[in-house]
Amino acid sequence: MNKLKSAILQALAVAVIGSIVACIFNSVSVNGIDPFRKIYDVPVNDGAAAGGDDAIRIVTIEEMQDAWARRCIIIDARTEREYIEGHIPGAVLFDYYELGRYIQEVLPSISTDQELVIYCAGPDCDDSELLARELYLLGYRNLSVFKGGYEAWIDAGLPLETSGDEAL
Repeated sequence: MNKLKSAILQALAVAVIGSIVACIFNSVSVNGIDPFRKIYDVPVNDGAAAGGDDAIRIVTIEEMQDAWARRCIIIDARTEREYIEGHIPGAVLFDYYELGRYIQEVLPSISTDQELVIYCAGPDCDDSELLARELYLLGYRNLSVFKGGYEAWIDAGLPLETSGDEAL
């Protein structure tokens, strides 16, 4: 019985110490997560219900093409590896999973009133909408999400670019 009690106390001690170390790491990491942010309170206008004038808009392939032609800032929320393999010409890499790094690298050159259109891999990828919600919380209001993503762009036969290349 004493061995069982000792094992339970040791397991509890390891769990508590591990949790403390994880919280400390999270608080000092550039990609740390704020557990109190209200990311799901951000208004999104997906066509089903109006989210207001400053809500994140969900756009079609035609609207994405128009934004690209108008030279809006296009943001690729995929990973660096995916971006290097191919992306929408002129798109800026902003990997959602390295949020802290890209906030420091990309956002200083973008004003909060500029039009941003964010995409990721395809219709089943939520990274573009999650990134748009994070940017909304940082004060950006002119945000659109292209849910079709890179997959729909390719399927439409639109131009592609790989890192260091001209448009394909």
